[in-house]
Amino acid sequence: MSIEHEQRKYPRLSTTSRVYGLRFRAKGVDVQDCRLVNLSAGGCGVEIQMADARNLEVGDVLEALYLDHPDMPLVPLSAVVLRMLGKVPGKTLGYVLVGMEFRGITPFVRDLIADHVAAQLARE
Repeated sequence: MSIEHEQRKYPRLSTTSRVYGLRFRAKGVDVQDCRLVNLSAGGCGVEIQMADARNLEVGDVLEALYLDHPDMPLVPLSAVVLRMLGKVPGKTLGYVLVGMEFRGITPFVRDLIADHVAAQLARE
């Protein structure tokens, strides 16, 4: 078991297909074109186009966050940005990898996400 895995509270699913999408609002701006790269009941990792990430900072709260997948609950979530990789001064193209932690999520919704992740991991 890796140290990274031991530090995580929930199992994490790598979501390499475009079947998983994500959209949210940050600082009054809607961000639509995101690619979910991993998901857990506690949060997710997302690739965001540099143009959409230029005003994002660690600690920002993301609102109206939706996990776009048929098996995910279609409810607005909230998350906070924990880390950003690839955002450097002068970079204008490409993506930024953003690590988010869900906030204020109900136990029911958290369990739905956890059950989905567990089911997908069992198939691997």
